[in-house]
Amino acid sequence: MPKVLNKSISLLFISASLFFSGFKAIAEASPLSLGRHFTEQGNYDAAITEYKRFLFFHPEDTRVGEVYYNIALAYRAQGLWTEAVAAFRAATHLTTDAETKSAYQLELAVTLIAVQDYDLARLELIKVTMRTSSAQLYRRALFLQAVAYVYQFRWEEARESLRNYTADERLDILFDAAPAMPLKSARLARVLSTIFPGAGQVYVGDWGGGLNALLLNGALGFLTIDAALDGYYIDAVLWGGLIFWRYYRGNTFRAGHAAEQFNLQESRRAADAILQRLQQIVGTP
Repeated sequence: MPKVLNKSISLLFISASLFFSGFKAIAEASPLSLGRHFTEQGNYDAAITEYKRFLFFHPEDTRVGEVYYNIALAYRAQGLWTEAVAAFRAATHLTTDAETKSAYQLELAVTLIAVQDYDLARLELIKVTMRTSSAQLYRRALFLQAVAYVYQFRWEEARESLRNYTADERLDILFDAAPAMPLKSARLARVLSTIFPGAGQVYVGDWGGGLNALLLNGALGFLTIDAALDGYYIDAVLWGGLIFWRYYRGNTFRAGHAAEQFNLQESRRAADAILQRLQQIVGTP
């Protein structure tokens, strides 16, 4: 029995020694190694904590730009866009190597495009094209610049940005078709619905909205007139001045909004077609 007990104690001692030696190894690992490890594991909060620990103890280290870049990537992976943009800016500012700075700015531009801040994204990309001597970084900057323009439906500027990137005929056809697509006039839609409720919605293809506007305004108009003819003038004023007028004005507003939404959908469809073709070009060996 004592031999069994001694053996159990020995095994427990060995296990404890292995555990604490492993703990010591983790404790002695550098924050950068731990940050990379946690990033690979998808534990971005822990990775950011380790990277910030490194920055706290080594603020003058030559790798601070790279650390901020890694922090930015971790923030972006979590969808924390504001924090990611700030970290990318810090990485760019603290990096002295020109090519590395350009690479960081490209990632900053990608993040700005993701948050729909297209003008600031293009500003960063212009800086890259003015500084970099790398053909690869220059071409990627042109590509991202075109993407930002496409998202803004600025077709000619996007085409111009791609002149030194690709000469794809199918892409040219899409760029020719984009500004020629039939759009609706929001002003005309409002005028039509002012003259005849629901007509503006029908003009932009919203038949359901047009029928709803016609029936609702027709019913309220009938109640207003019927109350006036029956001598219920106060009721007529209430129906006409408070309810009918409100829905009548709303009908004209919704007609203009429907036209704007129609135009937005058509522009997005054209943009999606262009971006899909660009994706195919990038994927072409």
